Amino acid sequence: MTEVVALQPTEQRRRGPGRPRHADTEPRAYRAALELFGRRGWSGLTLDGVASQAGIGKSSIYLRWNDKSELLLDALRDLQARVPLPQTDGLGIRDQLVAHARARAELLLGEYGPTMASLCTAAAANPEELRQLRQVDLARGVCALASQVEDAVAAGELPPGTAVRPLLEAIEGAILVHILVAPTQTVPEMRADLDRYVCELVDTQLRALRP
Repeated sequence: MTEVVALQPTEQRRRGPGRPRHADTEPRAYRAALELFGRRGWSGLTLDGVASQAGIGKSSIYLRWNDKSELLLDALRDLQARVPLPQTDGLGIRDQLVAHARARAELLLGEYGPTMASLCTAAAANPEELRQLRQVDLARGVCALASQVEDAVAAGELPPGTAVRPLLEAIEGAILVHILVAPTQTVPEMRADLDRYVCELVDTQLRALRP
């Protein structure tokens, strides 16, 4: 099973003497990068486009990031840092899965849902180039619960021989399809129905594990 590793933020690039510092340059660039990536995809994302969208001088962008992959990686890490993970300490595996599924769905239904959709399609088309980006995303999704599921199997909470990765992929994939790929409800309807949906999704997958 491939282990999903939460990556730590990169060190800020050292700036040379006299290089201007603006406290809001990075946040503006991150927001612009995420918005452009969500609208135009990987091929439509450029450093020049980010500078224009953010109202930042091109030199400020190029002094901070070598390429669009580096900028988007930092932008995604910044977004994830601003979206707290659900607190699941002490919960059973079912409730942990529900909490993470709900958090994942809320992210996809939010402002940066199109960005997450673009990440999925771009990573499939450019697996090596966007490998780090996908790892950062998965490290925050349902698939990050692999060790917790393994612990639940060892503790007898889940049946012996439970296939960890397929279980998590089934939940993660269902959320993506439900919200981004083939939605059958409007966004407000999906939000209103979210608790029922994630509980039913997780319970269905867990029932399927029982002989």
